[in-house]
Amino acid sequence: MTKTLAVARYTLLEIGRRRLLLAIVAIGVVLTAAIAVTPHLLPGNDTNTKKLIVALTGLQEVVPTALLLCAFAIGMTVINHDLDSGAVVSIFAKPVSRASYTLGKLVAALAMLLLIAAIFTSGSLIDTALNGGSVYGVVVWTGLAQAANVVLLMLLVMTLTVYLNNIIAATIGFVFNYAASNVVTLYTMVQQNAITNSVGRVVIDVLYWVVPHHLTSDLERQIQQMRLDTRELVAFGHANAFAGIPGPSGVADVAFWLAYVVLICVLLFWSVRRKQV
Repeated sequence: MTKTLAVARYTLLEIGRRRLLLAIVAIGVVLTAAIAVTPHLLPGNDTNTKKLIVALTGLQEVVPTALLLCAFAIGMTVINHDLDSGAVVSIFAKPVSRASYTLGKLVAALAMLLLIAAIFTSGSLIDTALNGGSVYGVVVWTGLAQAANVVLLMLLVMTLTVYLNNIIAATIGFVFNYAASNVVTLYTMVQQNAITNSVGRVVIDVLYWVVPHHLTSDLERQIQQMRLDTRELVAFGHANAFAGIPGPSGVADVAFWLAYVVLICVLLFWSVRRKQV
């Protein structure tokens, strides 16, 4: 355990010096702060509900993007940097097992990413409070879901960098993440009978249980409901307004996500153990 903590400590110091990661977080924080002010400056936002719609819509764009970039920035370098620099050779020459090394890297990467997610979730709550509030619980669950999604992506990229160039690993991770998010949307459309083609429905059902389920909260539906309430959105039937919008993830989705995380962690440990250095 002492060796694991030592690896985690030096990895956290190393990650903290990455200018790219610091720049992404700084830009994300500035944009999050700007979102808090924007609803008060735009014309037509004469009620708290309208201000909240603008704030939450902006947060839906900024926060997931910032977290996604942070996951890439950490996952691409946390192990690959040691492999490229040759530092891993001297590390393994010391009495540090590959299991301790991998666990230390994993702990450091998760701690940093979850800290960043907590910063953005706190910022989102402040933005919500400054623009009418009332959906704090949904914002918290949204932050947890977003953190869970980027954790899985980061683990995947970390595992791929053991064998591949970090740019190639990031590209594969991006494509996989994009495909997984779209499969969830398509599956929602199948459940709502928006997709009626029998072959397409079967293919989507199969894919849904192959790729990891992106965890979702009820935030997007809340925004849509507020738009209906304020008549910003006119829909042909109440149900049509929510077509294609995933509902909040259930226990089965969380269990499936957890199984995927365990699987990727096992692959990560196995990959580092088998890596020839």
